[in-house]
Amino acid sequence: MLAVPEQSLLDESEAVTSRKFDRRALTASVRQLSTVTNIRGLWAIARQWIMIALAVAFVVQVDRWWAWVIAAVVISTRQHALLSLVHEASHYHLFTNRTANDLVADLLCAFPTNITTAGYRKEHVEHHRYVNTPQDPYWRTAQRDSAWIFPRTRWGTARVLLGDMVGVFTASHMKIIVPWSYSGRLSGKGGPPISRAEHVRYALFLVALIVGLTLAGGWLHYLLLWSLPSLTLMMIAFRIRAVVEHPFTPATQDETHETRDVEAPTWFERFFIAPFNAGYHLSHHLFPSVPYYHLPALHQQLKQTGLYRPGENHFHTYLQGNNSAWTFLTSSPKD
Repeated sequence: MLAVPEQSLLDESEAVTSRKFDRRALTASVRQLSTVTNIRGLWAIARQWIMIALAVAFVVQVDRWWAWVIAAVVISTRQHALLSLVHEASHYHLFTNRTANDLVADLLCAFPTNITTAGYRKEHVEHHRYVNTPQDPYWRTAQRDSAWIFPRTRWGTARVLLGDMVGVFTASHMKIIVPWSYSGRLSGKGGPPISRAEHVRYALFLVALIVGLTLAGGWLHYLLLWSLPSLTLMMIAFRIRAVVEHPFTPATQDETHETRDVEAPTWFERFFIAPFNAGYHLSHHLFPSVPYYHLPALHQQLKQTGLYRPGENHFHTYLQGNNSAWTFLTSSPKD
């Protein structure tokens, strides 16, 4: 079969809202929206690598400094998209077969971005269960690094994003991914323990990478078009998306105060900041069994419940207009 309902990784009743709404009335539609379609997962991965390959081919063909810059920017956006696909894989939303889900996600999404699907999944499940509490690993990370605390002034926000672009925060970003990475899990800094299958496929990945880059003479391209953008340019989009999804402030009794939806991001925002409907984050937290391609439909149903409060947990876009997330992020009178 190409499509079957996905078995939720979490109990969806764990999402806490202060306004009661009839979950049972949504049961049938959520079950239908929780269908995972294999071809969608395959095409989502394939088109990221097609764009990456075209960007590299552009550099090889043109070989001018500005071509390298353009390619690095484009590739950084696709790296961010691959991270979003790891998120989907952590919920088993890529493929109906869970073994295939993790195998393909590791080889084509997680390992290239220096993380592992299982390592990311462990912390992500904890995040869902304990949003913005000391048990939430994302919240704990933010409390150790004030650069994650928003809103700020416009200049304060610009300083943080410029710091991402030039690598000022690279070390702190690396600390975030250590528990997700193969080396972090191997050294006991993350979990769960690495399985035999993961050892084998990570070894095969490294061999293929080293041999391929050596035979193609592509080590400089890998450094300048992959490694450097992943630690700088990509982190700008990663930070914007993350701080819009959750304000890293103490939790209230209502998760809808700590989680947000961005309903209508522009094509620019979808490409650079919120691939794969990442803006529908509150919808995702309320019903994590729903894969990314059904989140817009879920969002429309949730709008009828009165859960959304414009300017607080619901924004129209990321960067444009009065009801944008950017307006909120830059609303502080002082840093």
